[in-house]
Amino acid sequence: MTKTLILHDTFLYRGGGERLVLMMANSLEADIASGFFSSGSYNLREQGFKWEMISLMPSFFLYEFSWLPKSIAFVLKNGLRHFWLKWAFSVNTRHLAEKYDTVIMSGDCLSAIKHFHGKKILYYCHTIPRYLFDQREEYEKKVPKIMLYVYQFMTSRFKKAYLADLSGIKNLVTNSKNTQKRIKYYTGRDADILYPPVDTEFFCPNQEPTKKTYFLSFARLSSIKRVDRIVSAFRELRNEKLIITYGKNDPERQKIADMAQGYENIEMKLSPSDTELRELIRGAKATIYVPVDEDFGMSPVESMACGTPVIGVNDGGLKESIIDGKTGILIDPECRPGDIGVAVGKINSTPPDTQTCLERAQEFSLEKFTLTLKNLINNKS
Repeated sequence: MTKTLILHDTFLYRGGGERLVLMMANSLEADIASGFFSSGSYNLREQGFKWEMISLMPSFFLYEFSWLPKSIAFVLKNGLRHFWLKWAFSVNTRHLAEKYDTVIMSGDCLSAIKHFHGKKILYYCHTIPRYLFDQREEYEKKVPKIMLYVYQFMTSRFKKAYLADLSGIKNLVTNSKNTQKRIKYYTGRDADILYPPVDTEFFCPNQEPTKKTYFLSFARLSSIKRVDRIVSAFRELRNEKLIITYGKNDPERQKIADMAQGYENIEMKLSPSDTELRELIRGAKATIYVPVDEDFGMSPVESMACGTPVIGVNDGGLKESIIDGKTGILIDPECRPGDIGVAVGKINSTPPDTQTCLERAQEFSLEKFTLTLKNLINNKS
């Protein structure tokens, strides 16, 4: 009997990459090996995952180091974590090779590839490691000057190792045209596109009409997601309610909480369950998702699957999911708070058609994804 293993770097957040791996594993009845499984990410057992969970790193790397200066804590959480991830996948996956016929690699875990020669291998590249490539300078700004040389030395080695490991991958798949272009530009490699799925049997509209009374942001609270721009917009829109969901590991959770403090129209909710999230999406006039150069972005599709339009940016992978004026509104990529305010007004005056949103979401169904994934594994590995 063919056994499948999915290697995924970390389950740290309740994000699109983690949800994709979970759906992939459930569809293929595959085991999952990851650096770690944080309580701040999805509870896989509650999500119906029945197979083996293999943790490759000690829980030490989940610590926040909150008692240290932010710049030092950043290096410990990110620099050392990335270093030990490379080590864990390079060393601690050796014993797994004999148990599996098919291996799907997801995220920054390619250092394990040397142990799986002769197996069916597919690399689902959500994105190249952006701290090594297009966002390298942004990450370096967060590193203390006294540690910058060491950080640059380590990341230069990581980059060489990633490109060397990638050269051993024949079956390379990614999540969007946007990421496909990024992979080609920085690595010279071509990748097939397999759009991430949404479970349209779960993310679906209410049978009865729902009164829509607020706007919703359920992006991770990190600088690249620009939730601070959304908060700034709603600090000026006192008559419009905004609900923000977040996870306990989100790096900008305190910053956003401080910005929202004192504004009665802005409410924050910690880690809603999937059922609670679905109800929040159903009750929203629109969801708002405005990241910088997003790889693809699953949350807009989940929103549309519930019949709820999306205010997004005309940038990155969102241009491949949101149809401007039909399933949502695409604003200027600069994403000024005033741009968000104008889009809110448009949603209030002429909301996009629910049925059009539902039809668009069906193009990213889980059934279509699973069928294509199995064909890619069997025909190209």
